[in-house]
Amino acid sequence: MLVLRNARLIPELTEDYGERYGDVVIDGGLIQEIRPAKSVSASEDSLVDMTGKTLMPGLIEAHLHLDLCGKNTFEENVEADSYRIMRCLRLAQENLKQGYTTIRDVGDRSNITIGMAKAINEGMIMGPDILTSGMIISPTEMGNDYFGDMYAEANSPCEFTKAVRRQYQLGADWIKIMGTGAVMNPGGEPGMPIIYEEELQAAVRAADYVGLPVAVHCHGTEAIKMCIRSGVRTVEHSSIMDEECIRMYKSSETSFPMPTLSPMVNFLEFPEDKPVHYIEKAKKMIDILIEGQRACKESGIKIGWATDAGVYEGSHGNGIYEFRARVNLVGFTPLETLIQATKNNAEILMIDDKVGTIKCGKRANLVAFDGNPDETIEALSNVALVLKAGKIVRGHLL
Repeated sequence: MLVLRNARLIPELTEDYGERYGDVVIDGGLIQEIRPAKSVSASEDSLVDMTGKTLMPGLIEAHLHLDLCGKNTFEENVEADSYRIMRCLRLAQENLKQGYTTIRDVGDRSNITIGMAKAINEGMIMGPDILTSGMIISPTEMGNDYFGDMYAEANSPCEFTKAVRRQYQLGADWIKIMGTGAVMNPGGEPGMPIIYEEELQAAVRAADYVGLPVAVHCHGTEAIKMCIRSGVRTVEHSSIMDEECIRMYKSSETSFPMPTLSPMVNFLEFPEDKPVHYIEKAKKMIDILIEGQRACKESGIKIGWATDAGVYEGSHGNGIYEFRARVNLVGFTPLETLIQATKNNAEILMIDDKVGTIKCGKRANLVAFDGNPDETIEALSNVALVLKAGKIVRGHLL
């Protein structure tokens, strides 16, 4: 048994407990009880004094690439799988130490993260819970070769059906599809659809048949609407939206935007080490992206939280960059962003029966910060304690 004593709790992220402070009792990897502060007795070897610390459900990073680390893409493409596996593990563990107890990998090479997720689930190695999509399914597109063998190409409804079934066969939890051009792809136009609607519908149907949700890389307006019509679960980036996109999201109970602001901000803030096409596309899109997120905020649309970590150096575990962008550029409150990165993401990713809030019976995937991150977003830099399934992976006992 482990007792987190006198923890400051966030009401919006804590279920079935009405006080601001409490003792959280953990056993068997689960949250067993939430009791009044300082009311639970425990031996010193099972007690953590949480005075001055805010306890939250573990953060959920819903869009990253463990097989990318922001270095020169052509160098990454030729690195041996054996080396990349070890680097992926290190990056996964770095995310965990920063409080990201669940991550969703949306595209790697050689399906490395599928094997890593299995090893973590079996207790072979320590790491965050990983939801993985394996390889990205894409129509043949200019610039696909830029990322080596990250894409599985398909060019008809039948081929998309087959590609979905292949990733399912390999053990993917999600299906990831390219719906528009990409910022990082030198041949891609971010606003332009690259997939036919009948191809996307075939992919969604095939995925739904085997119980897998679909995520689609999608910057452009018409492709966003196509995704919502087709029943795509998460629309990644969802950058260029008009009023009809907002209305469609508002009326949908199955499709959700998963914006990533931090890469665009980083490309423009630190352009000296980035390819020219990154900077040119980011300049065109940054204001539109911020405007779209403000529209989502004003309309009360449930949005997810993600960073696209891996696309620039130092991005893994550096989610404070995304939090700052949402608070300082869009105008979300710190509390709203914390809800997005925990409760919202758990519901959108359909894992809210296990994680996303502090509740008896849920997994003890928890993170604590010195200070009050729901009031001051910079407090997220002060990680005090991280628990994965009740085991301390950062911090220490009293």
